[in-house]
Amino acid sequence: MRPTALSWLLALAASALLAACGGGGGGGAATTSPGASTPAPSAAVLRGVASVGAPLGGALVAVVDAKGTAVGSATAHPTDGSYSLTLNTATPTLPLLLQARGRDAAGQWVMLHTVLTELSASTTAHITPLTQAHAALVLGADPHAAFLKPADSALPTATTALSTAASDFLKTVIKTSLGDLKITATALDLLSNSGFATAKSPADLLLEALRVGLDGNSSPKLQLSSKFLASPAAEVEIDLATARAELLKTTGAVPANAITSTLKVTSGAATVLTNASLIDGVATTVNPMLARAAPADDYKALRTGSTVTDTNAVLYGYERHDGVDSDALAAQFAAWGAAGLQLGPLQVTGCADDVAKTGDCLRVLVAGALTDRNGAVKARLLNAVTYNTTQKRWKLIGNGKYVALALRPSSLLRLDAQGRSETSLPNPSAGVAIEVPDSGLTQTTAQAPSGFAVPLATCLRPLMCLSTPGATSTLSTGGLLDQFLQATTTSWLTGVDAQRGARYTLSYLRGTVSESRRAFLPATVLLPAAARHPSLDGPSTSAPLTVAGLANGLSLKWGPWVAAQPDLRLIELRIVIRYANRADTFFLVIDDQTEVRLPGVSASNGTPTGHEIWLVAEDVRGQQLLTRYTLAP
Repeated sequence: MRPTALSWLLALAASALLAACGGGGGGGAATTSPGASTPAPSAAVLRGVASVGAPLGGALVAVVDAKGTAVGSATAHPTDGSYSLTLNTATPTLPLLLQARGRDAAGQWVMLHTVLTELSASTTAHITPLTQAHAALVLGADPHAAFLKPADSALPTATTALSTAASDFLKTVIKTSLGDLKITATALDLLSNSGFATAKSPADLLLEALRVGLDGNSSPKLQLSSKFLASPAAEVEIDLATARAELLKTTGAVPANAITSTLKVTSGAATVLTNASLIDGVATTVNPMLARAAPADDYKALRTGSTVTDTNAVLYGYERHDGVDSDALAAQFAAWGAAGLQLGPLQVTGCADDVAKTGDCLRVLVAGALTDRNGAVKARLLNAVTYNTTQKRWKLIGNGKYVALALRPSSLLRLDAQGRSETSLPNPSAGVAIEVPDSGLTQTTAQAPSGFAVPLATCLRPLMCLSTPGATSTLSTGGLLDQFLQATTTSWLTGVDAQRGARYTLSYLRGTVSESRRAFLPATVLLPAAARHPSLDGPSTSAPLTVAGLANGLSLKWGPWVAAQPDLRLIELRIVIRYANRADTFFLVIDDQTEVRLPGVSASNGTPTGHEIWLVAEDVRGQQLLTRYTLAP
């Protein structure tokens, strides 16, 4: 949740110098880099979908060969995630490595890869989390590193035999889900099966059922688990270097030796997957109502002035989701309809059950993008659904929680006005940001897995701030430090508190009612190098960032950082002006811009004690990397 932006933000929409990349019609027209020659008549055509279960609409698809030559690119269709491109050469050096970059239905930054060891005149090559896992096994490393420097990676030595062995091994790890979906392992081609392009088909549901990722360390492990568990912690971990060494053996290969976890196979979810093909029925029910701009009352089970419950209503049986009740959600649907938006396919993101039943999940977390007629994403539905066994359909239900709780792996780099690193504390530092909306809670504490707890209090901000024991309010700093638990300031924060799946418990009074809820850390906290954190182009000894410059209007650029860190995305810019008794924060959401011109921003209603510029970036694991510049007087 963010504060309402002040009026100066309205001018920024027109000042963004680079527009967001949009999708082309039909399936993504092929594009080539400036100066590329016209594709040869015999050049191969690649086509497929970029998908995580729900399409990666508008994803940027790029292809490099084993020498590192860029041989084609395209933009995936904004609705169905399909792409088609013609290589700009008839003789690329195999294997090829494909990459898709975009945002999923939940708004999470996603980067996926596919390795192709063979090529025909027309080749189907889907780009999915399973092809990402396959590519990691084939390369024995993070596929993104290979995409940046293919010739220096294992890509040139990848063979069809290795690709087949990696696919066969991966299927043994996910065999429970294959069985739940009645998919025959030998008949499933992870790279080209048509089911991956068919919404909620068994192959598509396989993507929905599994959580696939890399742990982000210098010697990465492949991590897999079921999404239908209460915790996002990995069930199966595979050492990639060991796996590749085993897969390369012509005799006596035992790739299972690379599995470092206790579990060797991901768990299944036969009960929930039985009816999962119907989950998009939520969207098909809602969209006609959005199209006719139905009023909020039409979505409710109990309409104004009525005493009869409509069991067919969209929100029949709905409870609440992170404090959003049926009235608030109905009003949101009405606003989306008035704006001419439509709800896209739903993406499974997890399970909201406090304790998930083996093989089942009663509250399935979902996300759906709401787009306009041009395919541009204007809003997102983040909620939970359940299967109504009487009506034989999925219904919105929410997670049942009165209060939202989000945990965010974070790291912070502190720079002065000249772009120099501050030395007063370990810099950069890493930790966990605890985000709780300020909704009138009292006696609020957050307890880490290690057992230690910290207090939170109101601080005149949308989010509660870390506080001192017994305090009912505290002073906001206006930045990450309001919610940031880090080892330098919270000495009892331990390693277990920073691991993927770490469970935190929030306890509080809502009025006079004592309640608690829990949340899980979505990814392990890492400490990235300083250069990975977002940086502005320009601050120096001779050209520092100053308060006077901010008042006159600054031109901020970060293009060189974007070029150097293509797997990261800048998502937000903040201006913080601190006073003795408060902090004013101005927010600007960043899309694909690499520079922006700010109107003048000055202090008001008091004497400021400090001015800061914050840059917020995120990686594909969900960790945020923040940089704070302290302005000179």
